[in-house]
Amino acid sequence: MGQSGRPAGSACHPGCIHKTSMSEIPAESAEMSIGKGVAIYAGALLGFIILIVLTVTVSWFPGFVLFFAYFVFGFILNRIVLRSLIEWHAVYNTLGNVSSSKLSAFLFWPFSYPALFFRLGVVKHL
Repeated sequence: MGQSGRPAGSACHPGCIHKTSMSEIPAESAEMSIGKGVAIYAGALLGFIILIVLTVTVSWFPGFVLFFAYFVFGFILNRIVLRSLIEWHAVYNTLGNVSSSKLSAFLFWPFSYPALFFRLGVVKHL
């Protein structure tokens, strides 16, 4: 029971959360595990490789789809994986630092994400 005689975690009026436990408050941004990030990256890479094979082997498959898909996969990885895995420190959260990191991850995603996962793995496990 809480101080007011109501069960702990119950609100005094709709929308009131001052008696709510921290586990019931929704998180600002959902955290993602490194494994889930690697799985999403692997899916994007596999999809891109399939598109490369289709472009090379099938004569009717348009090549511009490959060009477009490269940027779509980079955008999706930035929006889903990078946003969920990286928390920018207040000191380094400058326009130059964040935009440089996000643009390089977007443009060079086949190479930058394995390096990111390696660095995150080293920080987490060593």
